[in-house]
Amino acid sequence: AAGAGVSCLCSNIIDVSAADSQGMEQHEYMDRARQYSTRLAMLSTNLTHWKKLPLLPSLTNQPHQVLASDPVPFADLQQVSRIAAYAFSALSQIRVDAKEELVVQFGIP
Repeated sequence: AAGAGVSCLCSNIIDVSAADSQGMEQHEYMDRARQYSTRLAMLSTNLTHWKKLPLLPSLTNQPHQVLASDPVPFADLQQVSRIAAYAFSALSQIRVDAKEELVVQFGIP
């Protein structure tokens, strides 16, 4: 669903980088500004449905069954905690060994 929204938005992008106001007549400038504001108003009304979505997805329709089920075994929780601690330790020991300068000065005449 998110991919469809992105493709929809990409087709509605307004390229303002090509707007050269220096070479435009006053009426062309006003027409383009009116066109942009109309286009932005259309986009903002199309995006209002995103605000109506729930903040968190509903993972189950029967939460009482999930809460009444057996808890996760303590040994499993310990194993997950141990693996997370190992991963954190490994990541904290990563060091970048700089061998040479990343920025090189070129002799520009």
